[in-house]
Amino acid sequence: MRNRYFYICLVCVVVYLFLLQPLLPVKHVGDAHAAQLELFQALMAEDIFSNAPRNPTTAFSVKQKKAVCFTSFNQVPQKLIIYHNWYHRDVPSAKIRLTLKPPRWSTYSSIELNKTDIGPWRVEITDETGNVLEVLRFSVTE
Repeated sequence: MRNRYFYICLVCVVVYLFLLQPLLPVKHVGDAHAAQLELFQALMAEDIFSNAPRNPTTAFSVKQKKAVCFTSFNQVPQKLIIYHNWYHRDVPSAKIRLTLKPPRWSTYSSIELNKTDIGPWRVEITDETGNVLEVLRFSVTE
């Protein structure tokens, strides 16, 4: 009886290792933490005051001289890197590296505006591996 139990366990282990294990998805440690990252808020604003966005908008005047991308994360499992990728007319304009720290974190990036910046813009918020977390679109006018 004891030998029979041993062989049944051995067969189960072999089936798991050689048949079921290759079917399980492989995750990198960085991907697992990025999957736990929870983006709570992402918006464009005219300014930051006391670590909070001031005057959220999707249209900026060149006269304002600045556009701000604000992001807030509810769940940050460990120290992580994100990027704010700024595009003007689908052409990369800036890639800003930002650090997030647990357990919650808010951060922002900004660009200075001038007459050559008039037109459509977008900011792609990505994790360290390039996964897009959010896309914000806005325009710059005279």
